[in-house]
Amino acid sequence: MLRLRSLIRYASTGRMCLSADASSASLPKIDKEALKELRQRTGYSYVNCKKALLQFGSERLEDAEKWLRELAAKEGWTKAANLSHRQVKNGLVSVITDGNTAAVVEVNCETDFVTRGTDFRNLVERITRSALLASKEYAATSSASGERFVVKSKPFDSLKSTSGDTSLKEALTSVIGKLGENITVSKVQLIVADPGVALFGYAHPREGTSHVDMGKFVSVVGLRRLCADSFPIEKLGEQICQHVVGMRSETLGPPIVEVEGSNKVERFDGGSSEKVEDSEADEEVQTTEIDESRQVLLHQSFMLNPSQTVYEYVTGHGAKIVDFFRMKLGEYANKNG
Repeated sequence: MLRLRSLIRYASTGRMCLSADASSASLPKIDKEALKELRQRTGYSYVNCKKALLQFGSERLEDAEKWLRELAAKEGWTKAANLSHRQVKNGLVSVITDGNTAAVVEVNCETDFVTRGTDFRNLVERITRSALLASKEYAATSSASGERFVVKSKPFDSLKSTSGDTSLKEALTSVIGKLGENITVSKVQLIVADPGVALFGYAHPREGTSHVDMGKFVSVVGLRRLCADSFPIEKLGEQICQHVVGMRSETLGPPIVEVEGSNKVERFDGGSSEKVEDSEADEEVQTTEIDESRQVLLHQSFMLNPSQTVYEYVTGHGAKIVDFFRMKLGEYANKNG
């Protein structure tokens, strides 16, 4: 009886081994180099890359990559709906400039860890470059009135993609599916200046990509050359942008200078001047002296040379600040939950 049971057990085990061997033989072999390359191309998980290679083979990497991206987009739409209620307290603000146009974008996510990843930053870059295209299109149909910027909010859904065969919304949901976090675009700002004005941007802390600056704070400054100067206007623009972020400037303000050789003070405001003589001068100087708590840009001591005001520093380099824009992360974030 025992001998019979042993024979039955042995036969059963043999059949199981044969079945497993047959099953293994029916599966195509995965080329390790192809698997490695597919993971490097897409950044998707080992399991999903293996599924793609099992379906398309190692010789059809393009088809496998396309299938993975379609899968990620499909999963992204589902995850985006499921995660939409979660708070997005982190993220990046980005800035890009070109001539007299600029774009500022805020993209929010759940954790700071995600903001340091390539996928998130590439997404922010793609959205920002599309926003700059929209800014250029807007500049072609309208112009800045006077010296000040035109700052226009643009709905994210209305932006046109500048690259790839997917929309920005599809790119967003694909990254959501890949990273598993709620991601939202809370603000898109288009900035246009007069054609004779050069715009410069800065982000702090300076992060981002080779094409787009990103950080927790951004600024845009518009400069107009008044006369030739050896100091590069690009360097001047960067310095003033840094000042705007660091000194928390809020308004531009009129320049105030003393008239040489007299006890008069002139307030330059919109091309007109108001002169205050002798006994009134002291009172006027008191009421208009630099007060950094007012956060008036032209009246602030320049961050890199506190002995001069920003106005004095810029005019000393043959330029004029026509306007500026400053934004910090979280000003427009969608606080869900």
